[in-house]
Amino acid sequence: MRGAGAMEAPWRILHAISQEQEEENPRGDGLLATGLFAASFSGRGGPGDRSDIMESSDLNLRTKSLWLAAAVAAGVLGISLLLVVKLVAAADDQQLAREVGRNLLLIALSAGILAAGAAFWVVRRITLPLRRLAQTMSQMARTGQLQSDFPTAGGGGEVQLIEETFRSLAVSLEESQRARERSYVEAVGAVVTAADARDHETSGHSFRVALYAVALAKAMGLSGEELKAIEWGALLHDVGKMVVPDEILRKMGPLTDEEWHIMKQHPTWGFDMLAEVSFLQPASLDIIYSHHERWDGQGYPRGIAGESIPLSARIFAVVDTYDAITSDRPYRRARPHPFALAELQRVAGQQLDPKVVEAFRDLPEVEMRRLRELCKQVHPGLSLPAALLDSLAEPEARADFGS
Repeated sequence: MRGAGAMEAPWRILHAISQEQEEENPRGDGLLATGLFAASFSGRGGPGDRSDIMESSDLNLRTKSLWLAAAVAAGVLGISLLLVVKLVAAADDQQLAREVGRNLLLIALSAGILAAGAAFWVVRRITLPLRRLAQTMSQMARTGQLQSDFPTAGGGGEVQLIEETFRSLAVSLEESQRARERSYVEAVGAVVTAADARDHETSGHSFRVALYAVALAKAMGLSGEELKAIEWGALLHDVGKMVVPDEILRKMGPLTDEEWHIMKQHPTWGFDMLAEVSFLQPASLDIIYSHHERWDGQGYPRGIAGESIPLSARIFAVVDTYDAITSDRPYRRARPHPFALAELQRVAGQQLDPKVVEAFRDLPEVEMRRLRELCKQVHPGLSLPAALLDSLAEPEARADFGS
């Protein structure tokens, strides 16, 4: 019943994206910017290796500075000793020569210490800005988060030139990353739109729940790659339904026990289809596999309950229920926002995680309407609206609220 032919089209699209990311980022961690930046920064190893290189580099700079200061002090002291020896050898009054020699030696020692201190200060003034800049670069390489507006490291013209060159590189990589994120969303959007249309879902369903899920996750304190994982999982949550036969998926009346058994396989089929797609994080697959689990353990496919259900799937379950209530269905009209909140509260502790429902209730209604408006122009065969593409490509950049 799984229909290998039906799986082939979405599988090809998603795996093409996965292969493109792997070719550009051989480490396969799903962070395009990290791969590109790491190559430009060190050309070797992982974040741990780069951290070791930074520590070794800092040690070398300090060691060289100390050696330079010691060399200056030794040079001054050596010249002074030579002068003292010559003075003692040439003087007729040995007592006076020794007294002058002691004073001269004291002066030389003081001069050597001052010269060493001055040398160390000069070297530090040169190396400190370089260390700051190197630490900024290492931090970006370690986290995979590009930041073109990092604080200036200071220093002379040479350091400033290095800093501006690196800043330009970061800007270029940020722009490249944004462009690629948009292209990935467009490619996945074709699969998602087709899946929604085949299931008689209202236009834009998967896009709405993706936007809702990211908004809720942000309100709950999630950020960065966690948001991206939740977004991708929400977009692709129903891709397994593309394997369900039309006579079951499009049936208007109640399903038989056998048909319902087949329908309940779609989370497993979706997980199987996408498990090897490298750019999807575990939290994304958790949504695909567990979005029909219930807080009370009466869901499927595994029947797990409570906090055993992954957090990303619990977040998605709330926004998916909200979208079902507030969207038109063949058998009823969409219900308003206050009605949906009341219904979510009613099933909290049974179907949904009560804490997640409480967090969702704090989201402004006006923001939910704005996100819904972004998805109104989503239709099969049409390009995704630019505003929706931008929002999906940069979930972290959306307005913060509800916190």
